[in-house]
Amino acid sequence: MNFKRKFLSVAMAAIVLSALLAACSGGGNANDANSSNVPSGDTKLNIVNGKIEPTVTITMVRGEDPTTKFKNGETYYDNVHTRWAEETLGVKLETLWTSPTADTSYDTKLKLMLSSGDKLPDVFVSTQPITTNLFIESGKLLDVGEAFDKYASDTWKEAMAETPEAWYPFMQDGKKYALPVLRPTLGTQSPLWIRQDWLDKLNLKAPTTIEELETVMDAFVNQDPDGNGQKDTYALEFGMKDTITKYPIGDPSWIFGLFGAIPELWYPGEDGKLQYGSIQPEIREALAKLSEWKQKGYIADDIALHDFNKITENVASGKIGILGGADWLMVYPGALMLDSNPNAMYTPYPLPQGVGGKNMRKIDSPHTGAIMISKDISEEALQAFFHYQNALYESYNTEDPFLFKGFQEGYDYVIKDGKAIVEESQIPGGKIPTMKYTISGAQTVYMSKLTEASLKRARGEELTNREMAFFASSGILAVDDSNPLEKISDVARLVIATQTDADVPNFFQGPTTPTMTSRNELLMKMQMDTFTEIIYNKKPVDAFDDFVEKWKSSGGDKITEEVNEWYDSVKQ
Repeated sequence: MNFKRKFLSVAMAAIVLSALLAACSGGGNANDANSSNVPSGDTKLNIVNGKIEPTVTITMVRGEDPTTKFKNGETYYDNVHTRWAEETLGVKLETLWTSPTADTSYDTKLKLMLSSGDKLPDVFVSTQPITTNLFIESGKLLDVGEAFDKYASDTWKEAMAETPEAWYPFMQDGKKYALPVLRPTLGTQSPLWIRQDWLDKLNLKAPTTIEELETVMDAFVNQDPDGNGQKDTYALEFGMKDTITKYPIGDPSWIFGLFGAIPELWYPGEDGKLQYGSIQPEIREALAKLSEWKQKGYIADDIALHDFNKITENVASGKIGILGGADWLMVYPGALMLDSNPNAMYTPYPLPQGVGGKNMRKIDSPHTGAIMISKDISEEALQAFFHYQNALYESYNTEDPFLFKGFQEGYDYVIKDGKAIVEESQIPGGKIPTMKYTISGAQTVYMSKLTEASLKRARGEELTNREMAFFASSGILAVDDSNPLEKISDVARLVIATQTDADVPNFFQGPTTPTMTSRNELLMKMQMDTFTEIIYNKKPVDAFDDFVEKWKSSGGDKITEEVNEWYDSVKQ
């Protein structure tokens, strides 16, 4: 099955900076408040040279991203970006409160805000599906679909049109209640990461078939690839503690995909209806093979306990030969491995061909969460929000890579001789990713344009000013040559891009169904118990057939029905 995303080809006209920032609605020129392109209605913002006059305030709350940094005494409440938005766009971003995201405090505080009946801020971001659904069900959110159609620029609309599935988790009764925060998905899939130093020492080539993979794994376990005279290495690492598909490093989806199915994902079957990957017959073959590999010592005895932290620890120890993982694997945890062994190196390779030429692997969802808008937002604030977002999206229309230097220069980069210098050591006070200061906390994404430019840059090809501008909202306008591990990430994306036909997203992006609420915990435990017992050879592979029957009769069939009812309601 070919899941390759088909990108739209959209021709965009170049526009000058003043018109670019003035694009407040539908791609029209908002400099002229009386222009026929300005949305009709009682309220019309007065916009002069891209700036709303007088300034309009948008209230918001913020989750404290643990990776966000500040300097110059700045905070979420007042920083170089909030000042730029006010001075350049006439949009004052007023943060009411912040709370940490790492310990779920922010998510808890959002739910308390809802349950207490407090007035909602104008806009806020939610990344947790359960919390998002609570707000959607509350009736306190704006129907953003109508506002998006009315006020979003053509560029933003075209970007969203490429990924209509990004809307699905935020829809109810055909209406859209949140704006997806898009993210690039290229790089979230797994190439095959292999210890290159081990291949070289043992005079082996990267595997292209399952049989060749087994040859390499056998050598990695039995031929002392680390040269310490002990049999203490493992060929294959992956995560399977409580789940199969949630690990960005140690992803095992490609292993199951060699046999033609992926557990825990919902994707279309031959009849077009969504089917649950965990119960497909191909999983049976994969489990039998994993059991064989475990008996041969290719994987660790405690593999059932491996989660992200354990995988990180094992990679850092230098004892793992092969694993799947996102394009940043060598940046982390690979860098930890280099601390103890500077000669160690993982190289990304294409996945070997599976049974009958099959290849499947998971690709992450095209969104990280959503911006929700209170239904009580004023018309002025609503239009100001779209004016702000549209301005950020204009990086895909301009010839100026330094479009946002007003809040990025001296933080994301410094400009020397007309070029962006991004090395940490060259930026006074350190390098700061200012995109984390934006309302969404992320760059603006136009998937096809960003992907094409990313691959071109990874190949070392010269980019046009327009292509460089695609990265403007991220502030990443040059390759950081001070970190060679970043270049390996580029190589990984190039490798990944050769096998995008294998990419399988989770097609079910809706709210938890009624039967999931009551039965999913039981069904997941049933799955993991069965998979573990087969892999550990405590039960024969025939136990998989019993699991499938029990899964269906214990609520799985009803969940499948509910999932497809949702899918029929949103698919286009």
